[in-house]
Amino acid sequence: MDQDWKKKLVFIIQICVGIILIFAILKFISATEFLRILGSLDIRFFLLALFCYFLNNVLMVFRLKRLLAHQGQKIRIKFVFWAHMAGMILSDFTPLRSGYLYTAQALRKRGIPLDAGTATITSTYIYDLLFKISVALIGISYLYASLLSPQISSILILTILLIAIILGTYFLLLYLPNSFKVLVSGWKTGEKILGFGIQARRIQQFFPMILGISFLGWLLRGLQWFFIGLSLHLVFHSPLDAFFLSPLLTLFSLVPLSPAGIGIQEAAIITFFALIGIPVALSASFAFLVRGSEILVDAIGTREFFFKLKEQSFLVDHYQATPGDIDDRAFHSNLLVQRYFQQRKTREISDSFETGRDGLLIDIGCGSGVQVAELQKQRQGMALGIDLNREALRYANGMRIPRASFIQADVHHLPIRDTCIDHVVSAEIIEHLPRPHEMLSEIRRILVPGGEVVITTPNDHSIWGLYEVLWDLFGRGRNYGETHLMFFSPGELCSFFKDFSSCSTKTIFFLSPLFALTQNRSLLNLGIRLDSFFEARGWGVSIILYARK
Repeated sequence: MDQDWKKKLVFIIQICVGIILIFAILKFISATEFLRILGSLDIRFFLLALFCYFLNNVLMVFRLKRLLAHQGQKIRIKFVFWAHMAGMILSDFTPLRSGYLYTAQALRKRGIPLDAGTATITSTYIYDLLFKISVALIGISYLYASLLSPQISSILILTILLIAIILGTYFLLLYLPNSFKVLVSGWKTGEKILGFGIQARRIQQFFPMILGISFLGWLLRGLQWFFIGLSLHLVFHSPLDAFFLSPLLTLFSLVPLSPAGIGIQEAAIITFFALIGIPVALSASFAFLVRGSEILVDAIGTREFFFKLKEQSFLVDHYQATPGDIDDRAFHSNLLVQRYFQQRKTREISDSFETGRDGLLIDIGCGSGVQVAELQKQRQGMALGIDLNREALRYANGMRIPRASFIQADVHHLPIRDTCIDHVVSAEIIEHLPRPHEMLSEIRRILVPGGEVVITTPNDHSIWGLYEVLWDLFGRGRNYGETHLMFFSPGELCSFFKDFSSCSTKTIFFLSPLFALTQNRSLLNLGIRLDSFFEARGWGVSIILYARK
């Protein structure tokens, strides 16, 4: 308890230091001049600055997802985005920007182990910091060495030494000598340190990708500073000023005297700008806009603090509450985009089967039964539809589909004996499951040797996220944002069937659903012709997997 109180007291002192520094800066400059400068802000350039900073965050999200995937941690990119932005907004108000570590906690809510998230975040942060220091040193040596007074040079040297110690400690943890490993093994904290080192070493092979994104991020942050300057009608001596000053002066946000270096970074910007001949009021306006632009964008992450992970019972209740005829209405919808999407997907499923049209077929997640009805038009064998939704099953039974029956069951535990099913269909189901591997194991269990399975699901390596938003806006009765839990790439989906005799994937749809939103058949036909280029390269938004046992 005493330790907690000390931490709280230190944090309160840091907040007070930040507030005092901000008030000192405002008192030092002319308030009238300061307000006049802000009043003349060119909003167009300021919006460009916000956009550049946002793009930098998007790159960081992409990198984080790639590194998590490499560690076998499957998570949708939009969930990584919300977790990252939550960490960013906390980093804007915490000493050493340590609040970003909350990203690992937010990822944990989505099923990512805390050690994997922490190691990924810490490793990329260290590499980013190393890159930032290198660029700052190059810039200061090339452009500003003649401007620095001995006092400022000393502060910079001390800062760089402190960061060098942090970097040295990090790499020591990566490559602990065996004698240290023996010493800390058996000690709870020591085991965590060893685990962190193992996770971090796994990430090192991605150093070129990490460095590449750090480089692009540096360009985007430089553009952010450049556009903020233009929004204030501040013209740098050279555009390079913005690119080299950004990594140099943002290092002051890591000084732990105040949360995120509030007041310290601003003072550093004002001091350095004064050295290159920029008026104090203009420098202060620039410094506060830099801070403000970051907080404005990072504030997107506050949404994550109100997010509550949906329990399995919520998902079951959600599916049970879905109207029984929803799939039939979508298949015959007066909205061209829904009708086109459902009907083409069903045709592709039917065409995917290679063996005869006899035998027993199961449609897992059959919904209203419309897909079974279409498949049975070309089959002579029996079909069985399985779903959780009682209303959907009641509707499907009412369709009187020839040689078809429907039962209620959980896809994780199919009430079917081993090796008795010839064909399995699972269309747009796997992405809704919290434990998709269990359904895939059940499919493997019930298929006869030589049996076939066709699975469709959104393509993780596509622009499906855009369609998800549009579907929620224009669709009828769907809520994909709440229930799409996990996406797969074609390669990831095929990896589940490595022990099958054959497995292949193709992708469908790209531009055509957007064209279909216009309700114009001619435009849709044009979209379908354009789709072939993207589908051939695996960029279609929907995957169709075919595998034979």
